[in-house]
Amino acid sequence: MPREGKPINTIGKQFSLLIKPTSADCNLNCEYCFYHQRPTDPYKSDQIHKMGDEVLLSMISQYLNITGQYGAFSWQGGEPLLMGIDFFKKVVSLQQVYGYRGQYVGNSVQTNATLINDDFAKLFHEYNFLLGVSLDGPSELHEYYRGKGTFQKVMDGINILRNHKVEFNILSVVNDQTAQKADVLYKFFLENKFYYLQFIPAVEFDRSNGQPTDFSVNPKDYGNFLCQLFDLWYNNGNPAISIRTFDNIATIYAGIKSEACIYMKECGNYAVIEYNGDVYPCDFFVEEPLLLGNILETPLKEIISSQKMRDFSSQKCNFDIFEDCKNCAYEFICHCGCPHYRYNNEMDYLCPAYKQFFAYTESRFRVLANRIKIQYAYQNQQSKFLSEKPQKTPERNDPCPCGSGKKYKKCCMLK
Repeated sequence: MPREGKPINTIGKQFSLLIKPTSADCNLNCEYCFYHQRPTDPYKSDQIHKMGDEVLLSMISQYLNITGQYGAFSWQGGEPLLMGIDFFKKVVSLQQVYGYRGQYVGNSVQTNATLINDDFAKLFHEYNFLLGVSLDGPSELHEYYRGKGTFQKVMDGINILRNHKVEFNILSVVNDQTAQKADVLYKFFLENKFYYLQFIPAVEFDRSNGQPTDFSVNPKDYGNFLCQLFDLWYNNGNPAISIRTFDNIATIYAGIKSEACIYMKECGNYAVIEYNGDVYPCDFFVEEPLLLGNILETPLKEIISSQKMRDFSSQKCNFDIFEDCKNCAYEFICHCGCPHYRYNNEMDYLCPAYKQFFAYTESRFRVLANRIKIQYAYQNQQSKFLSEKPQKTPERNDPCPCGSGKKYKKCCMLK
């Protein structure tokens, strides 16, 4: 049954869901995709990968009952828009039913943007969805691994999002080709007014010999890429562009906890929900040995607080295994790196790149950290001032304070 402002039993930390309603199914066939013809894919023999109503309802109702004041749903794939617009309308409807007054619910969608149309964009604008659009740079770089003709389809999708004022950021994969072109990428993104960027290194290992695949970026090139990109970004004055990696590292130097799992001491700040309700601890580790349970059989709260989940989380920064990290000057930033970039319990493959980059940028990150501290102090002062002022009750036609994107009279005023 829907809840009506009942006290909630929270999981004790900010915890989000990464949902794969179509599993790894996609309308593209990018060569570097880590789901591409994966021998360990537990669902490769299944004919249909589509989340049904029973799983969707169970997931939303359980999660909103335990997440506390803030809930975050991240819809990924494969390509989640293959589910169609009616699926996402149902998502919003169920969130409104099973959420409670004062609970803030955020939705994000990671997409290749080739299926975006006006109907999708209208829905995403109305309910404040944030989209992450995969774009690897200008056409010749984007299409090298993502396929001929895909660049213009992505740009067309982006134009539709802009026409409907949908917020989006850019997800760009750094592979063996783009790693050499930091200046080209930065110029392209700036010229196209893409101001929120996330760069993701492509690193996969051939399971037959343990060697990096041909498309993987090597540590030397990745280190050079980060250094060159940082110079371009930092020397741009007070840059309008937000680069997630740089933003996170700057906040760490300022003594603020990172929001990105790679810079945390432990994994486990989210869980993956597959189309059939199966739960895994990480998007990179959707494999049978790490199956935590199924939400139709075991309560979600039990699954994410299980010993198996805790064991996975704690292996990120294990000094018994990664002794060299213990005395590293930059361990406080990366905390032994990402388990996905290791092979056979070796250190993070990109560790030399991180060390090169951290050493090259340390003094400038400390300058940025001081600015952040001043900014936070000012914001805290303003918040204290505002909290002492009487709070105004929203008018009927005001935006609803719950963050739904609807007017107050059509949302929480009715509850």
